[in-house]
Amino acid sequence: MKDRHYIIGEIRRTAALNTGIPLGQTQFRADTGITEGEWKGVYWTRWSDALSEAGFKPLEWNTALDENQMIEEIAKLIRTIGRYPTKYDVLLAKKGNDSIPSPSALFRRIGAKSRIIEKLTAFCSSRSEFESIRGILSRETVETKPMAAAKTSVIPSGKLEPSGYIYLVKSGRRYKIGQTSNHWQRKSELHKQTSEGISEIHTITAIDDASGIEKYWHERFKDKRRHGEWFDLSAEDIAAFKKRKFM
Repeated sequence: MKDRHYIIGEIRRTAALNTGIPLGQTQFRADTGITEGEWKGVYWTRWSDALSEAGFKPLEWNTALDENQMIEEIAKLIRTIGRYPTKYDVLLAKKGNDSIPSPSALFRRIGAKSRIIEKLTAFCSSRSEFESIRGILSRETVETKPMAAAKTSVIPSGKLEPSGYIYLVKSGRRYKIGQTSNHWQRKSELHKQTSEGISEIHTITAIDDASGIEKYWHERFKDKRRHGEWFDLSAEDIAAFKKRKFM
């Protein structure tokens, strides 16, 4: 059982890795391994109480995410700024409007950029007041078509083939966290590079932005880095990594 101070510390740590925005219950459990039973009814009755004690405002989009509302808010933002928003456009707009979902909430609830554009296009087709942004969306869609055309298989989450894989392997007493577009080829290469050989621990399928996901895990375990992409990880660290099949 984790104590109160440890859980608050994890809320702050994961928020710092999420551009300062605290995670919802589900994502927090997936990233840290801390279950609801370890805090609910023990230290707090609601997740919003835990966030408040950690110094954050309760999440607007924490429990019941309304996909249509999220899409409408992003459509309004596009109409205001005249382009498809970057992550930083969304974060800046959110400072003045709590109704705008965070980039991480959009990704978890709807998916990658191509999926968000698909939803936005369908939404604008049914709402005449958003007709003006359809041209912006069509240009974004054209830019993503080459990638979409080259990737036709689907993964269990229903999204297009992933952008890469984040792997965790062990050689001797050390663990390596790396990224590859060809999981099996990379595994063979690693075997040749280490005198002790490697054993595969787990692989996370990156739905979007494989480099960013690899960077997240490197940052999360930065205090345990020994050299390059090699780390001294605990059983708890490994368990946290293995909880994620897709990101």
